[in-house]
Amino acid sequence: MKIARYGVLLLVGLLWVAGCSSDVLSYLYTSTLIPDDYRYGDLYRLSNLEKFKDPKKPCGPFPVIKSANDDKKIALYIIGDSFTEPQRIGVQDFDVEYYQYVHWGTSLHLKLDSSYTNIILLESVERNAREHFESPISLITPDSVTLVTIPQDTRLVRQVDNLFASAPVEDRLITILFQFDLILKIKELKSWINFKFFDRTDPKVTVSDGGATIVYVEDTDTNYNKSSFSVIKDPELNTIISVMDQNKSYLQSLGFDQVWLSIIPNKASILMPEHGKYNNLIEKIYQHPDLSVPVIDLFQDFTQMKATVYLLGDSHWSCAGQYVWLDKVNTLLRQENSPPKGNASILPQKNSL
Repeated sequence: MKIARYGVLLLVGLLWVAGCSSDVLSYLYTSTLIPDDYRYGDLYRLSNLEKFKDPKKPCGPFPVIKSANDDKKIALYIIGDSFTEPQRIGVQDFDVEYYQYVHWGTSLHLKLDSSYTNIILLESVERNAREHFESPISLITPDSVTLVTIPQDTRLVRQVDNLFASAPVEDRLITILFQFDLILKIKELKSWINFKFFDRTDPKVTVSDGGATIVYVEDTDTNYNKSSFSVIKDPELNTIISVMDQNKSYLQSLGFDQVWLSIIPNKASILMPEHGKYNNLIEKIYQHPDLSVPVIDLFQDFTQMKATVYLLGDSHWSCAGQYVWLDKVNTLLRQENSPPKGNASILPQKNSL
């Protein structure tokens, strides 16, 4: 009995440490001691509705058409959301000689090589665009090298707060204990009963009328300014355009030759237009007369392709949606790489693909 008690105490202690430490959780992931809790999609992870259980599959290689111009070297930098994170997109997907991805939540120490044509693409999912462009970019620091760092709050009080904050600890413990396939079957049954008989699901998601689509509640609930259906007024829109102009000037002062913009439509904007009155955020930004940067526009393409451009149980794009975006970006890169004679670039001040 004593051995059993010590064993239980040891197990509980290990679980407590894992729940309090993201580093321990990362180790458990990399060592495959626990399964990837996002393997069936981020929206399935929340809802546990079997209908939206969509096993993660890698995309095949994107067929990049290489430019014939060997004399011009291009460096592409992306400040982006999870749509362009490394597990989805990398240097192999672009006709460039150098590539660097930076998440909006990280910091970029930057040393540009002036022998390259340096292009920076600001990518944001629609639900985060108002937040990303409410104030100018501040995550770039000129330096002697180029590297990405994660900002840390070094205050001891903040570190202790983060260590014992209930929500992240609870989320980590759920990941450790309740993401195995056998347990997911039980959770699926519970979720099916709640949805079928009580029309209830996880409060962080919205299921469309008819049950064909699942999205984040932030996409649909107008209490969030992330929603596709929350009103955007002219003063806020004008601020976004002004910030983009400031971003362009600042990034060009750092040595970038081109500044591009791409806003990825919310899943609800494309697949749930009947949910409310769409605020047309993307169109209002792209078509604003004072916007002075080229844009990569997906809205019409995604509207025509509909459900094929998004993953079933996830908020992100499918391989088909990703390839549409990559094709448009590479088209702009080829234009930049093959300018007409006597002209530095065929990119206009405002260009929509």
